[in-house]
Amino acid sequence: MEKETQTAPYVVTLSGSDASGNAGLQADNRAIHAMGGFPLNVVTALTLQTESGVQSIDTTAPELIRMHLFGLLNSHPVKVIKAGMLGNAEIVGVVVEALRQYPSIKLVLDPVLQATSGRPLLDEGGINAMLTDLLPMTYLLTPNLPELARLTGLAEPFSNEMEQMAAEQLLQCNCKAVLVKGGHRTGDLATDRLYQTSGVSDYRVPRIETTNTRGSGCALASLIAACLAKGKSLEEAVSDYKAVLSASMRRTAGIGNGTAFL
Repeated sequence: MEKETQTAPYVVTLSGSDASGNAGLQADNRAIHAMGGFPLNVVTALTLQTESGVQSIDTTAPELIRMHLFGLLNSHPVKVIKAGMLGNAEIVGVVVEALRQYPSIKLVLDPVLQATSGRPLLDEGGINAMLTDLLPMTYLLTPNLPELARLTGLAEPFSNEMEQMAAEQLLQCNCKAVLVKGGHRTGDLATDRLYQTSGVSDYRVPRIETTNTRGSGCALASLIAACLAKGKSLEEAVSDYKAVLSASMRRTAGIGNGTAFL
C-alpha cells in the first residue's frame, strides 16, 4: 500500500494551552485547519482560563521548548511560525535562536502581553527581548491598540496619526509589517490596518456586536500564518483571514462568553 504524503502546509505554533479550549493552541489549531494547513504545536505554557479570567499559568521550561521546536523544524518543511504567548525572555530567546538557524521561515507574531482580565502573560524581560531581538526577525506583527501602546510607550487613545506613528516606530525595528487589529476601535466598521514601508491598507467589515471574542487574536494570527504557508501574499492572507473570521464571529455571536470560532 502506497504511503500517504502530507499535502497541507505545516505551521508551527508557539502558544499556551487553554484548558477551556477557547484561546491559545486550541484556537490556533482550529484556525490553521480551517485554512487548509497542518498545525505543529510547541506548548509554551499550561493555562486555565475561564469566563472569570486566567486562573493559573505554568510556563514550560525553555530547554523543553527548544527541544520540541528544533525537533519539529529539523523534521518538517516548515515555512511559517506563529508565536503567541511566550511568557518570558528565555522563551523569546529560543524563538530568536530558531529563526537565526532557519532564516527563510516567516514569523507571524501575536504579541500576547496580558490576558483580557489584565493578568500579565509576558514579563518585562520578555517584552524587552521581543522589542530588541525578535521584532527585527518578524514578518508580521499583529497588535491590538493596547498592545501597540505598550510596545511603543505611546498613550491611548490613538488618533489615526498617532497610530501611524506607533506602527512606523515598530517598522523601524525592521519588522516587515504591522497589522493593527480593530477590535478596540469604535464605529460601525471593524477596521484592521496593515502598515508596511510601502504604505498603509485598510481592511473593513461591518462590526459584529458580540461578547464572544476570547481567542480571536490567536485565531487571527493563525489564519494569516496558514495562508502564508500556502504561498499567498501578505495582502491576500489578511483579506482572506478577515472574511473567514468575520463569518465565524457572525455565526457564533450568541454563543457563550468564550469563542466558538471556525
